[in-house]
Amino acid sequence: MAEKTGTDAGTMNRAYKFRLDPNQAQKAELMRCVGAARYTYNLLNAYNLQILRNEQEYRRTRAAEGIDHKTITSELKKLGKKEPEYKFLGYAEYEKRYLTPEKQRHVAIAQAIADGADPAIVWPETERFTEPWLHTIARRVLVSGVKNADKAWDNYNKSRMKQRAGTRMGIPRFKRKGVSRDSFTVPHETTGAYGTYYHEKDPEYARRKAQLKRRGISARPTITDYRHVRLSHLGVIRTHNTTKPLVKAVRAGANVKSYTVSRAADRWYVSILVELTRPSATPTRAQRSAGAVGVDLGVRYLAALSDEQAPQCFARFPSLEFTGDGAPTLANPRWARTAEKRLVRLQRALSRAQKGSKRRARIVQQIARHHHLVALRRESGLHQVSKRLSTGYTLIGLEDLAVAGMTASAAGTVEAPGKRVRQKAGLNRSILDAAFSTLRRQLEYKASWYGSQVQIIDRFFASSQTCSACGARAKTKLGLRVRVFECAACGVRIDRDVNAARNIRAEAVRMHEAQLAPGTGESLNGRGVAGSDAAGSVVLGDAALDASRPAATGGGSP
Repeated sequence: MAEKTGTDAGTMNRAYKFRLDPNQAQKAELMRCVGAARYTYNLLNAYNLQILRNEQEYRRTRAAEGIDHKTITSELKKLGKKEPEYKFLGYAEYEKRYLTPEKQRHVAIAQAIADGADPAIVWPETERFTEPWLHTIARRVLVSGVKNADKAWDNYNKSRMKQRAGTRMGIPRFKRKGVSRDSFTVPHETTGAYGTYYHEKDPEYARRKAQLKRRGISARPTITDYRHVRLSHLGVIRTHNTTKPLVKAVRAGANVKSYTVSRAADRWYVSILVELTRPSATPTRAQRSAGAVGVDLGVRYLAALSDEQAPQCFARFPSLEFTGDGAPTLANPRWARTAEKRLVRLQRALSRAQKGSKRRARIVQQIARHHHLVALRRESGLHQVSKRLSTGYTLIGLEDLAVAGMTASAAGTVEAPGKRVRQKAGLNRSILDAAFSTLRRQLEYKASWYGSQVQIIDRFFASSQTCSACGARAKTKLGLRVRVFECAACGVRIDRDVNAARNIRAEAVRMHEAQLAPGTGESLNGRGVAGSDAAGSVVLGDAALDASRPAATGGGSP
């Protein structure tokens, strides 16, 4: 279950995800839908890819004539308005110009075949399809594939023009059957779960209404089963888990906006997006007493906490596994590394299987299922960690880690080859396995649910090079092999990750105090407690960061 904040301050968008258990007929229909969405995605992708090639050829030709880059760009902008071969198309224009006529052609040919015409004459594409099929797919499914392709090209163009954050994106690739993640999104219309009201246009609505009328009941008919979902043209499909959370949200006034059906390995999922009223969340008494916490993410430990009482406070949650040495450090489950032996066996069997055989297809499916189950375990573990942190504290300090830079390859170039390439590759796999960005995303949206706040610390803050007791900076940069921080000024000896977590906590509180004063006109008092409970303020605990406050002055780049 994921959450996205809406534009309206009083509402938010929330997605409820359920695993589906479709029957054979429903699986066949779902396969047809995801195949059609993949087909229309590739259609628009192929069209825009040809436009890009035309642009590149025009640039090479004009550059050979001595024209500067700025002039060429201006010429292409003018050509894009006049010439179709230089104009990128969005989903709406492409649908109107190409998709709709193609679907109408399928309808006409299907009618001709039904009237007795020879398919080999009226349907020349017999080498690919035995008969017209596009008209049998719901239009909203076809439009979903075109919309996804349009979004991919929009992100690519923004990335190319440096209007999008992050590393530069590559050219959108074609979706391949059995390789790419298949999905399609449909607007709300008749979407819902059992336990919700029937839609008036639903064929079942009239029959259920008549049943209630015969009983003398004038209420609107509802579905009382919590193990099914109703998905527009797909009908009623059984779910693997209960839909009661969605039912409660809809009965409370939530507005269903859309649903997305996706396939991962051999499993089907549906994610139903609803718009609901944002609840007013305030910190609990336990959160107030715990105050703030600093979280240092890493590979040796999944997370090191600044709260020394965390192992005792979270003892009732067995899902949070601490290292057991008494330090507030969460053990790294290493989800992918733990399941690596089975993956090696499957890949070895795949290498020995004959291409095109049923055995090879079965092994490929098993490998896909293996990766999917590892992803599920990782997501479940991170959900447990993020919930305990967001419900246990009022302020959570977290570093802004540059994961893309941390996982860069050390291979180097042919002229200057890198060193310790295999070791760096192993470290990169461990970092990606920990999924730091996923944990941050979960903490950010769950904090709004439980009345806490997440404070992001600058990535250049020297949390590992500063003493959390006296604030002194280490004279030399600590290598990754050094696991214990020893302060030359005060002589304190502490685990380097716990020391970093304490510094992050102090810096998070300092930044929060600086942000709180302009917004509320108040600051934290001497005990670290805000003078009022104004909206948006975070009330820290009475343990006022006395031990870690000096570390706030030890910032700077490492």
